Amino acid sequence: KAVALRRQGRIGEYYGSEGQEAVVGAGLALGPDDWVFSAYREEGAWFAKGLPFAAVLGVYKGLPATAWDSEKHKVTRLNATIATHLPHAVGRAYAARLKGKDTVTMGIFGDGATSESDFHAALNFAGVWKTPTVFLCQNNLYAQSVPIEFQTAGVIADKALGYGFPGVRVDGMDALAVYAATTEAVERARAGAGPTLIELLTYRFHGHATYEANPLDYRPEGEHLEWLPKDPLIRLRAFLDGRGLLEESYEERLIEEVGRECDEAVRLLESEGLPGSDFSIRNTYQAIPKDVVAHYNTVRADRGEAPHEFAPDELFEPAAEVAPPARPRETMSHVEAIRRALLHKMEEDPTMVCVGEDIGLDGGPFKATDGFYRLFGRDRVLDSPLSETGIIGTAVGMAMEGIRVMAEIQFAGFVYASFDQVVGHVARMRWRYQDGLAMPIVIRMPGGTGFHGHEFHMDKPEALFMHMPGIQVVAPSDPVEAKGLLAAALESPDPIMFFEPISLYRTQKADVPTEHYTIPIGRARIVREGRDVTLVTYGERVHDALEAAKSAEEEGISVEVIDLRTLKPWDEGMVFASVEKTGRLVTVHDAHRAAGVGAEIAARVSEELIYSLEGPIVRVAGFDAHRPIGGAEDLVQIDAGIILGGIRRSYGLRRS
Repeated sequence: KAVALRRQGRIGEYYGSEGQEAVVGAGLALGPDDWVFSAYREEGAWFAKGLPFAAVLGVYKGLPATAWDSEKHKVTRLNATIATHLPHAVGRAYAARLKGKDTVTMGIFGDGATSESDFHAALNFAGVWKTPTVFLCQNNLYAQSVPIEFQTAGVIADKALGYGFPGVRVDGMDALAVYAATTEAVERARAGAGPTLIELLTYRFHGHATYEANPLDYRPEGEHLEWLPKDPLIRLRAFLDGRGLLEESYEERLIEEVGRECDEAVRLLESEGLPGSDFSIRNTYQAIPKDVVAHYNTVRADRGEAPHEFAPDELFEPAAEVAPPARPRETMSHVEAIRRALLHKMEEDPTMVCVGEDIGLDGGPFKATDGFYRLFGRDRVLDSPLSETGIIGTAVGMAMEGIRVMAEIQFAGFVYASFDQVVGHVARMRWRYQDGLAMPIVIRMPGGTGFHGHEFHMDKPEALFMHMPGIQVVAPSDPVEAKGLLAAALESPDPIMFFEPISLYRTQKADVPTEHYTIPIGRARIVREGRDVTLVTYGERVHDALEAAKSAEEEGISVEVIDLRTLKPWDEGMVFASVEKTGRLVTVHDAHRAAGVGAEIAARVSEELIYSLEGPIVRVAGFDAHRPIGGAEDLVQIDAGIILGGIRRSYGLRRS
């Protein structure tokens, strides 16, 4: 039916499963509270779990996925990036077990997925943590058009042995064999014996998707004819008929019944119109940033449409700024302030989990989780395998189970290895599920310049994540700010990338309130008032900016310094008000200049305040080149002198 609808232009491209229907046996082997983690070719398992036809067809038309009730049917939404859903299955299984639930998760994927790093990360984490997870590979011999011998030189089921648990190979064209093997794996997982990898040897009779003209073009001549007699429907029919279990006319009645269900699903599908253009905006954010709404309504105006009204409670409004407690206070380093904020939340929320490399027994490379292993135990303070993909991927699964996660990436430049998990899942889950699925994940990333680190250790990738909808980005500048901002991040329902300056970890100390307090996400602060130039920066460069402003004052230039604190959503109101007052703008950051934080601020100020400017906007930023390591870093380091030069350039002046 779906293929016909696609050919008629009534739905989008469809990824069918003709020949792979025996996976229904895997779905039937699961209990009502067990989860299927989907890729996109598992209709048999979905329907076995009760998912209605209309839910599947609706996704392919682009309708709001109201019929796809994941919590009711325990089936996750479609996943387009291959194998990236597998760590989620591991994380959810771990979190469910931590809650005392008797839940098994099943990640279903194709043979091509076994080449992805997420596959290996998921199996490794599941093996180490002994999670109740079943990995079900539908090996249909082709990853789109690439044959299995180009994917792996070994047997897929045998890969499990390297991760410390069993792997079995099953006739994937036999629904009863699939059911039997999966039942055994589910029982094993539920008994606490850990995961299993099941390889289903099966065959896809059609192309990868409906756009593929002729799948026989890349297959050996006659291959599909060898597989046709093994068709799961033919074999199950023969099995039932041979045992006298197939009533006369049963199949005809069944086809008629399913046909009516399909027709009703199509009727429902086509009675519902496509959503409005506000649909994605509403579902991307727990609270919509006002600049997103302004941009949306600008586009509507350009189309000749009236502005769209959003309810006040739909919009992001930063909490009111409240001064941190005056007393009692204690002298703390930057990293100790981070530790105290984490400690408070771990004590307050008994389900919260910390996961990362070396954060348990060792207390973290910078001791941000020092003592946590002893206080909260290994189940909540997880020394993870060395895999950023696995760390973030399992954190996603834990968050899906409803627990808060602090995931530590040891150095900010190491986050690239997990980029797909961050932008493809952490940032998209609320949008993908359209039902308010929160991702209460804080990803802490020590990094930055000024400590003579090594390659990747000094990277400043914050602008990469500012580009992605659905993520908030925070960068504190001192211990008081670090504690309050992290405390607020750990209360947020939305994911936050938290960038911490290593160069200040122990070199900078301050009197920090010992009681709990928060600094609101989305509010900047003026750290030095001025009248001639607005200087906007964040993190470790705030201190150099203050030094540069003091020097500029001696030259008769009064500089207002703004610490952004939150890079996304950044405080446009404070920055715009300051620029309207001063008429000049300088942005400062260590990260590369191209498409950086400064570029975004400069663009927005140019759009909104071009007639208020009395001089050119100046960006002081790192070179668009890779940073030298060790002591050579000093050759390219942004400092107060360079920032002062930027202030002068905003006046058209040059160093004499």
